[in-house]
Amino acid sequence: MKSKYRQSILNLRNALSSSEVSNLSKEIVKNVNAEFHIDNVGILGSYFSVNNEVDLTAINKKRFNENRITSYPRIGPNHSMNLIAPKSFEQLIKNKYDIYEPSDGDVINSMDHEIIIIPTVGVDKNGYRLGYGGGYYDRYLESIRKNSYRPLLVGLIYDFQFLDDSINDIHDIRLDIVFSETQSKNFES
Repeated sequence: MKSKYRQSILNLRNALSSSEVSNLSKEIVKNVNAEFHIDNVGILGSYFSVNNEVDLTAINKKRFNENRITSYPRIGPNHSMNLIAPKSFEQLIKNKYDIYEPSDGDVINSMDHEIIIIPTVGVDKNGYRLGYGGGYYDRYLESIRKNSYRPLLVGLIYDFQFLDDSINDIHDIRLDIVFSETQSKNFES
């Protein structure tokens, strides 16, 4: 069932024009800033957007220019992942999935983040994330999931990425809050 939802959502997302991605992303980022003032978050986990994901370029550049600590995923062996605060954006490399990641920088412990924005294909009715199927974030966040003093886990998606079904497996990440262009859904328990 997950692969059916994943493919359907990715087809819709890939059909968006660059101007639609830009306009929708601006609305989503505006909604996030109304809630969190993302520019002022102490340590933020972010990512480099690909394939019509919500565009985080403005957030990433502004935080980097203001010397705000922002980390990005870098995959490692055995489906491992770390969040790295790069020393410069000139040192980015593309990984095996054709996604930019830092080639150097400081590893930031997951628990040191205030907020981690997680790339998301879809979100089910209970706040569980449908990812790309590699399990990188599930494994990375396994150790902090049940900690009450953990970072806030945030998803940024388009309205059509909300699912009306429950599709989670035991290892799936439950997001705390998800923002789209027209709404936010809080799943914190």
